[in-house]
Amino acid sequence: MSAGTVCGVVLNGGGSTRMGRDKADLLLGDVRVLDRITSTLSSITSQIVINQNQESHLLFPIIEDRFDDAGPLGGIHAVMKERGEEWFLITASDTPFISAEVYHSILRFREQDRDAIIPVFEGRIHPLSGLYNRRILPELTGYLESGDRKVAGLLEKINTYYMEELLDIPESDVSRHFFNMNTPEEYERAEELLKNGSK
Repeated sequence: MSAGTVCGVVLNGGGSTRMGRDKADLLLGDVRVLDRITSTLSSITSQIVINQNQESHLLFPIIEDRFDDAGPLGGIHAVMKERGEEWFLITASDTPFISAEVYHSILRFREQDRDAIIPVFEGRIHPLSGLYNRRILPELTGYLESGDRKVAGLLEKINTYYMEELLDIPESDVSRHFFNMNTPEEYERAEELLKNGSK
């Protein structure tokens, strides 16, 4: 299966209310968070889109939501409606240290009977760092039309593979991959992680 069948998706639809300013636009070192994320995705696939409802991007297509206030699932739905790739590799704009190695590991678990591959780390599922097959689009559309918004609820309705096999990657790299930056305090922590060796 070629890399061309995979679309990298940055979900940038949150309001950044806890941060108080746009998380994606913050600098870590001299690089914007959004640019750090898309740079890593670019090492995995040449097909990258950003889900957000404002502004444009110089390098990547912007796809706006079709459902109001539908959260991450609304972003995944919008991208699947717009794009033709078979698989959609998801990340969010509050994860500045995503790891290409983690995503390559997830991609190795693609199988035709799996609708989603969701990593599990330290006992928690991470659906916004997962891989989804476009075949879920009808189920996802109906789910959103019924007013449901919870990602976990959708995962119960489709054939989800919960992946705990991240043993080949240093735990420190995996931990940074799943690091979320939603508050000013977490932004300070991200700056510390950068100084301590995060790429």
